Order: sequence, then C-alpha cells, then structure tokens
Amino acid sequence: MMRQDGNQGMESTDSPLMQHMTTLIQETGPLTFARFMELALYDEEHGYYTTGGGRSPFATSPIGRAGGDFFTVPSLSPILAKCLVRQFAEIDERLGHPPVFHLVEMGPGDGTLLRDLLQECREQQASLLPRLACILVERSPVFRRRQQDTLAAWQEQGVGIRWVGDLQSIPDGSLTSTLLSNELVDAFPVHRVRMEEDGLRELYVISRDRALQERWGEPSTPELASFLSDLGVELPVGFTTEINLEAVSWIKQVARVLDRGVVITIDYGHTAQDYFATERKNGTLMGYYRHTVTTDPFTRVGEQDLTAHVNFSSLARTGEQVGLTTTGFTNLQHFLMSLGIDELVEGCDQESEAVQAAAQLLRPHGIGTTFKVLMQHKGIVVPTLRGLRHRAFFESVLEMVP
Repeated sequence: MMRQDGNQGMESTDSPLMQHMTTLIQETGPLTFARFMELALYDEEHGYYTTGGGRSPFATSPIGRAGGDFFTVPSLSPILAKCLVRQFAEIDERLGHPPVFHLVEMGPGDGTLLRDLLQECREQQASLLPRLACILVERSPVFRRRQQDTLAAWQEQGVGIRWVGDLQSIPDGSLTSTLLSNELVDAFPVHRVRMEEDGLRELYVISRDRALQERWGEPSTPELASFLSDLGVELPVGFTTEINLEAVSWIKQVARVLDRGVVITIDYGHTAQDYFATERKNGTLMGYYRHTVTTDPFTRVGEQDLTAHVNFSSLARTGEQVGLTTTGFTNLQHFLMSLGIDELVEGCDQESEAVQAAAQLLRPHGIGTTFKVLMQHKGIVVPTLRGLRHRAFFESVLEMVP
C-alpha cells in the first residue's frame, strides 16, 4: 500500500517535462524514483543530459567552471590523460600489442578527455596511436554533437572514432581493449529505499495538486532486496539509501563485449561497508546546479544534475559473477601517484594549469581521495598494473559486508 510521507517535492508541473511526468503518472500510476530520475536526466526532449542541462544546444556546456553546473577532473587539466596513457601503454603490452586496440570511453562528456588522451598518445606512445579504434558510448544527441566538434580535428587526421548509443549495439566478445568510464556510474538512475519496522519500502513519485510528491510503498521488484542480501547488508530501521540496479546491468554488458582487456571505472563512491555506514543513513543522492549542491530532486527538474555515490563492491561482485576479475581498487590520488604524476609536472611553472590541477588531486582529503578507481580484467594473465602500485586499500574492502 502506498502512503504519504510529508510534502517534499512541491515543484509546479507547469514545465513540459513536469507535464509529461504528470501525464505518465495519470496513465500508468506512480513512478519509481529510478524512473523519475531517468526522465529528469535522459528524457529525449527535456532531460538534463539530452538538452545540455536545460540549455540551448548552442549554449555553454553544463561541464566546467564557467557557466556549468559541475566540473570533472578532465575539465581541470590534461593531467589525468597524461597518467592514463601510461597505463594504456602497459595494458597494450600485456595484450601483446594487438593490431587493433579498442579504446572505449563510456559517458565521454564533451570529448575533452579523449581529445587529451589522443594528444598524449601522440606525444608519449606514437606506436599506439595508429592502432587505436576509439568508440564513444553516448546516448545524448547534445553531448554527441559537442564531442564531434571537440574531436573533429583528430578525425580529419585519420584517427578512427565512432559513436554508439549503448553497449548493446556492440557484438559479444568483440573488443580487445581498455573500457574507460569517468564519472558515469554516479549518473545512472537509482531506486531509493528505506527500512521500516515492517520491512523494506521503496520511494515513489506521484502527482497531486499540480506538484510532484513522494510516497513510500512496497518494493517494485524483488531485485532490490536481493541486491542487499547479495552484499550481506541488513539495513537498520530508519535507514534510507540508493540501489543502482542499472549499474549491475551495465557491468554485465561491459563483461559481455570484452574479449581481452581491462576495465577502468573512475567515480566517487564507496565500498559496501562504507556505503551503508551510519553516517550515510539518509543516502547519498545529490543535485548540482551552477556549482551549488542541492538536496531536493524535485526542484529545477531537467535543469539540475542528479547523482548518487557508486557502490564499488556491487560492481566488483557482479563483475566476478560474469567473467571479470578484480585487478585492484584504489583512490584517484594513489592511482595518479603510481603513474608518476609528480614526474609529469616536474619542471613545470608552479602557476601552470598542470601543477595547479595536480595540487588539487593530491591534496589530503581532496577530490583525489574522494574519487576511487576500480580496475577489472578479462582474458589475460592476472596483471600487476602500474596504476595499482601504491594501493590505498586491500582488495578485501570490496568484499561483502560481514
């Protein structure tokens, strides 16, 4: 049975996206929060990512300090690309220098990271560049156009770059590659759940008095309870959290398309033990609007970004079940240190972009420790990769909660 839980979410339904949601609720019933988040971010006509944050397709990108809602590590500086190319070169060696090395970036933003990666390949690994076959997995037509503009010069020089809407369009086991994602999984729609005295409840979105409101009800799928039990998690009464079933499906697709290679997932998040710690009893859902954190997902629907922290234990565990072996897990700071970020900025002007970005990434308790790096591999001998040389964690942290 559905029941009311306060009056959170009083956003008027006057906008086209809100009207669409209201009509959908009237026709099909309450929306799970995951469905609401899917529409808010990816609705074909009015979603945040498909419209560039509610902006004109020709306006500034939602990524970046100037006029954006958030910035990503690649938008700070090419320093991440400089380090990643060193890791790609080692993976290429472990694969035996294949004639075609697929570089797949999933959720490539405005194309900045791939542009910088190609430039660094030219400067650091000239033998790798002509063997690259780049695949960008992008569902947003607005972002795809931005990526095409950013990468046009490289295509004109003969670098192979193609776009696909999703991994499902890639044949089974067809890639010898590195599959890379940076701040992708946190943008997948999540189910919101809460443990009550009488069991697990799920958050739904309804329309009432020309506004969207929250209701708690029975879980929409038994997969939600299974997700928790598979990780050995028993939520205490009153604990609210997010469950990312789409991330589970995504990592299965990643494993399906990969024949031999490495998967690198960079994002902010936690292991299961930290994800379900007491300090996160209200969940991790956040909104971003003009570089300001917002807490109400029902304001500026389609104009603000919505994210939830990544459960890396779930990605690792699911990966192990479908053929991916966990190579290692660390934070971005240690990953970059292992790849020689200090060497790459040595001798640079202290006021340079590279040095300033490195300082942000290496600062104690900064974004370099907030972001984590999960590496998984398939079809190759268990590698010891340079990016994991200085590990912030032992692999046991990815195991189920005891």
